[in-house]
Order: sequence, then structure tokens, then C-alpha cells
Amino acid sequence: MNQNLHRQQPKRAFAYLRYSSEKQSNGETLVTQRHAIEKYAEDKNIIIDKWFIDEAKSGKNADRSGLQSLLEEAMQQRNNIDHMIVYKMNRASRDLPTFFTSVHAILQSRGITLRSATENFDDSAQGNFLQSLYIGLGQLDNEIKRDFTKDNMRQLARQGYWQNAPIVGYSMGRTTNDEGKLRPILVKNNMAPLVQDVLERFSEGNISKAELTRYAAAKGLRSRYGNKLSEDRIHKLIKNPAYAGYVASNHTDWELIQGKHDPIISQETYDLNQTLLFGKRVRAGEKRQAIHPDYPLKGLVRCPKCTKPLYASAPKTGAGGRSPRYHCSRSTCKGVKSVKADIMHDSFIDMLKQIKPDERVLKLYKEVLLAESTNRLGKLNTKISRLRNDLSEIDNSRILVIKKFTADQISFEDKNELIDAYDKDKLILTENMNELLSQQRIQETDIEFALNVMERVDAQWLDAPIEEQQRFQRMLFPEGLVYDHESHRFGTFLGCGERI
Repeated sequence: MNQNLHRQQPKRAFAYLRYSSEKQSNGETLVTQRHAIEKYAEDKNIIIDKWFIDEAKSGKNADRSGLQSLLEEAMQQRNNIDHMIVYKMNRASRDLPTFFTSVHAILQSRGITLRSATENFDDSAQGNFLQSLYIGLGQLDNEIKRDFTKDNMRQLARQGYWQNAPIVGYSMGRTTNDEGKLRPILVKNNMAPLVQDVLERFSEGNISKAELTRYAAAKGLRSRYGNKLSEDRIHKLIKNPAYAGYVASNHTDWELIQGKHDPIISQETYDLNQTLLFGKRVRAGEKRQAIHPDYPLKGLVRCPKCTKPLYASAPKTGAGGRSPRYHCSRSTCKGVKSVKADIMHDSFIDMLKQIKPDERVLKLYKEVLLAESTNRLGKLNTKISRLRNDLSEIDNSRILVIKKFTADQISFEDKNELIDAYDKDKLILTENMNELLSQQRIQETDIEFALNVMERVDAQWLDAPIEEQQRFQRMLFPEGLVYDHESHRFGTFLGCGERI
């Protein structure tokens, strides 16, 4: 009789409620959780000693005030508390490592078992597995949501929408996309004119970062929280491509993406600032195209003042479009005007039209090509003939091995070893011969093609892909060209604007 009464003694428990947010509740409000736990406790003859609550808290870790208070009291309640009851296991934790190290270990050390009001498991091996499974499912759900959120942010960033906290000079705003959905962008605020002033002051090239920091403070430039900017913040301000209208972050793998927001400074000012800030170094994280189809003359055409290669970029126009240009943004070249890319390309094509040798030069060129190709073909043919002889000897040796094996003069293992060796040699020689045969394919048609290039240089350049265009340019003008923006003429370094 006493034993039956002892079994019917009610258990005691702590109850724990966790609520993330309205957006993430899925109907699991605090009221819903409490009612479910109260019903479970009543059905199981359990008394709730105390309720612990965390509101607007994530289950990814145990750093929650309500949960920590529960665990602290549990440490003092050995043999007095039997259970910790939650609505679902993912209310206790949504991360397996955190659950076992920060929650389960403490409860187990005090003889307290975890119970779920809506999920059925016990303290058996299968029950422990189910506990882990429920926690793991919560972790999986978290990770799926996290990956979805990251993918969504990456997609929006690559469309030019801002996905980070606002920077100095901008506030967060909203704009509608083509589908009528609101998307985040940067909107200029009252600090934007000061940011522009500071960045354009640096582009003058005669002020240090320390001096610029004091200049910004004197002008009244402040952070979002009203603080003066440190020299490190000024450095980040100068190198941030967002001020030139770009989005570049971990969401774009630091690739420059044209943003939906309005720039505070021009592309030319930004490029000049990067040159002043970093010199010839490539900026960390920035991805630039070494060969851009819009700028085939990049690397060939040089500044008429400093004779260094021109930069190429497409600053934003007043109408919102882009204007591809070649320019020199170096501090020593103030006053050198930028040139529209299409104007320079047209001038280059006009110059190529004038590069046409007369018939005597073409005839001599053809004779030189024929003589050189004959000489090279003769050497190739000799090498190919030797390789064919070597291959023939290998075939004969291989046949001889098979005959010896058939006549029981060598063992099966020896036969296989010799055949494998001959096959390897044959493979190497065959690859060498195929390489020589590909070089042998210089025929009269190839010579005619070369002559066509010489006869119509401009057409060949226009029809060629960007890589071929640049190789062609380096072959014709290995020292590069200079360009006079006033006369739209190219010249050598002997005299700017001089006709070639």
C-alpha cells in the first residue's frame, strides 16, 4: 500500500518557454506553449515549481537569461526537481553541440530529465536518440533558413541592392523593383555633401590621411552615432566603392556590382583616390577584369603627359547611363581630359586603315613566309620520320614478344611486362608525333590568311576577339601609343600627336 502511494507522489518540474518573434512563431506563442505544458503536467501528475521565459531570443546557443536562470537553480536543486519541461525540444536548443555541453550535461548532473509537451520520448536509448533527433531537426531548420537568407541576400546584392548597415553619408531607404517589391537601397542624408567634400579634397593629392582626418572633423563629418571619424575610418571611407555607386561586400564575393543607389563622388574621383591610397597595389578583395571587351586599347594607349597606360572606366552620366572612357587619374596628370571609348576606337581604326604595305612589300613578305615555312617544315618532317621509324620498331618488337610467348620461350608474366613497357613507349611517341603533325599544318592557305591580315589590318582587328586584338596591338606597337585628345590622333613617344 505504501509503495503504491509512493509511486503516485507527483513529480516536480521547471517549465521553460522561449519565443523568437512574431515572424518566426509559427503559432508557437508563449500562451500556446504554456497551455500545452500545463496540460502535459496535469496528465503526467507533475507540479510546475517555476516558470522561466525568454522572449525574442534565438535557440542557436544557450546565452539566454531565462535559460541560464533555470540552469543556475537546477544546480542547487539536486533530487528536488525531476524534470525540465518544454513545449518542443527546439525550444530548449536548436544546436546539438550547445544542447549537450550547456544544457543536457547540467541537467543530467542533477538528475533532471528533459521532457517535451508535444513530442513523445522516454529515458531509454531510443528516447535519447529521439531527443537528439528533435534537436538536430531544429538545427537543420536553422541552417536551411540561414542558407536561404544568405542566398537571398547574395541575389539582392548582385542586383545592386544594399544588404549591409548604412555607411556614413547614407541612410537606409526602400525602392520598388520591376515586380513592385520593396528592396533596400542607400539614400543620401545630410552628411553626404561633407563626405563628397572630404573625398574630393583627398583626390587633390596634397593631403595626408592624418591631415584629412582633422579636415573632416573640422568640417563636421560625423559617424551615424555622432562621433568624429578616426584615421582608420577615413581610410575605409576613401577605399569604399559604395561612394562611387557600387555594391561590394561578402555577399558579392567583393566583386564590384553597379548599385541602385546614387553615388556621392564620380568614378574618376574614386579611381584617383585608389591610386593615391594604394599606388600600384591591387586593392584587397576587389575583382577587376584584366581584359574587358569594352576597352580593347587598355594597356596599349598611354597618357601624353606621364606616358603611363591609361585607365578605363564607365562613369555614370546625368541621365543615369554609363559613359565608357579612357583617362589618366594620376595626381601628376591634372588637366589631361578623359576620352570617350568609342571616339578613341574610331581614331584607332582610322589609323589602322593607313597601315597597308604596297605590292612589293607584300610579295617580299610572302617569299619570306614561304622560305621560313619550308625550312621549318623540313625540320619537322625529319623529326616525324624518325618517330615513325621508332613506332614501327616498337610494333615489330611487340609482335616478337607474342611469338616467343606462343613458342613457350617466355613466361606469361614476362610477356605482360614487356607488352606493357612497349605500349607505354608507343603512347609517349604517338603523343610527340601528334604534336609535330599539328605544327606541320602550316599550308599555303595559312600564308594567304597572313597576307590578308597585312592587306586589311583594320578589318582583321575589328573581327578578332578581344584577346586576339590585344596580341595584334602588341605585335604592331610593342612600345605602345600616345593619344592627343584634341586632334584625335595617335603618335609614338617621339612626338605626341605625330602620325605613324
